Amino acid sequence: MSRNASTDELYFVTLTVTNWIDVFTRRLYNDFIIENLAWNQTYNKLNIYAYVIMTNHIHMVANVTDGSLGDVLGRFKTYTSKELFKMISNNEQESRRDWMIKSFERAGKYNPLNTNHQFWQNGNYPVLLYTPVVIDRKIDYIHENPVRSGFVGSAHEFWYSSANPESPLKIIN
Repeated sequence: MSRNASTDELYFVTLTVTNWIDVFTRRLYNDFIIENLAWNQTYNKLNIYAYVIMTNHIHMVANVTDGSLGDVLGRFKTYTSKELFKMISNNEQESRRDWMIKSFERAGKYNPLNTNHQFWQNGNYPVLLYTPVVIDRKIDYIHENPVRSGFVGSAHEFWYSSANPESPLKIIN
């Protein structure tokens, strides 16, 4: 993100795994993402108003209280990229381990911004949400994503979503 987001602006953000690899099919990796988003809420003043973790991407409506949303998300992606790569590499139960590691390494090899591997696609592509109607549409889009994908029959049933009242990540209402 090239400019700072003020606290009264909300953004729709998508973070996508390189090559759309379905990493977030394992609870271990999802819980790690939740833990790190929660850490950023506390320590980097990341305000999350809606979210969903799909198998290969994350959608959020978010902003930050202080600083730049792009900077916070950039640090989040840098840290989680390194840690998820280690988690996958060390997970003997991960049946797709070798294939995923090779794919991340190949993506990193062809991107001069990386040294060893690339987990996340470059950029956050925030979209400024400029009216309450647009905000509501994006939140509905986020919440309906698992329904459209056929994972659940109703948005509130998907565990890793702010549509679920029992969601492990607390959001701002």
